[in-house]
Amino acid sequence: MALLLKKEKTELDKLREALMTGVSYMIPVIVAGGMMLAFGSLFETITGVDLNESNSLAAQLINDLKTFGLYGLTLLFPVIAAFVGFGLAGKPAIAPGLIAGMLARDMQMGFLGALLGGLMVGYLVRWMLANIKLPKEFRSLLPMVIIPLIGTAIVLFVMKYIVGYPLIALNTGLENWLVGMSGGNKVLMAAVLGAMVGFDLGGPINKAAITVSLGLFAQGIFEPVTASHIAIMIAPFGIGLSTIIAKQYYSKELQENGRAALMMSCVGISEGAIPFILANPALIIINTIGSAISASMVIMFDSIVQAPAAGILALILSSNFFLYLISIATGVAFVAVSTTLLMKRQFNKQSAAAEVQPQTAKSA
Repeated sequence: MALLLKKEKTELDKLREALMTGVSYMIPVIVAGGMMLAFGSLFETITGVDLNESNSLAAQLINDLKTFGLYGLTLLFPVIAAFVGFGLAGKPAIAPGLIAGMLARDMQMGFLGALLGGLMVGYLVRWMLANIKLPKEFRSLLPMVIIPLIGTAIVLFVMKYIVGYPLIALNTGLENWLVGMSGGNKVLMAAVLGAMVGFDLGGPINKAAITVSLGLFAQGIFEPVTASHIAIMIAPFGIGLSTIIAKQYYSKELQENGRAALMMSCVGISEGAIPFILANPALIIINTIGSAISASMVIMFDSIVQAPAAGILALILSSNFFLYLISIATGVAFVAVSTTLLMKRQFNKQSAAAEVQPQTAKSA
């Protein structure tokens, strides 16, 4: 009877499991790299050490901490691509996935590009394993030689020429559009920048907003970097808060990811929210709106940060601590409440489906 009640996994279930597998391997990499980089930047600001000029021990240690953090973040895209592929097709997908993730990183395709690369690798490798038949004495060549060579080449060419260049063109167009907006309505520009930062959590749209903000910052225009950097922490903080106040709607794994997201948001790392986007893509809309709210409010309040800082450090450096805090709290509250309502609805639907299934089996 237990076997009869056991539901066979659908393709969507397998895809969801593969995505969560990739995320579970990615989160420790983000935490290790991101936290080292964030603390290195924090110590640099607190001590006032000029890393380009000073030869002191403190400068060397801070520089090493930031460099080690960058090493970790460099692995983010290869790890997510490799282990999404692994979740779909097993060990033979790891090598092609790692290389696909490197291409996504080097072409600045962002998290979505790496995720797409991992999915392409997983499905292609799974097809090759099922359909390429070799004599018994040559079967070991399939996972060791044929898949790494042919599978990797196919995915990389598709990523570069079919996916990569359109994403780069989109990124360039967004940057030019934002630069054109910089002389107009500052609150509107802030809302657009915030929405872009919250939309894809480190992807090409996010990077376009950050790049333009930093370029204008170099020209002495501080509003864009203030808007884009406050938006960085809104999604992970709001979602992390939701996992605490409404933990009954989250799995144990997502509760742990929520605590990590909350911690990372405080040092300006948005990628902690990625597992929740994969669990429920509708959160993209909530994150986008919440980030836009905070970004527009902080510029409307004229609480400017004259440094490319995010998280708690930006709050400390803002020209008006109280109004900056209100801007954060408003966006975070929107994300936390909206996320909780969305996850409650999803939880109730899943519970109802679980109750109906045994009843259907009994009647059969």
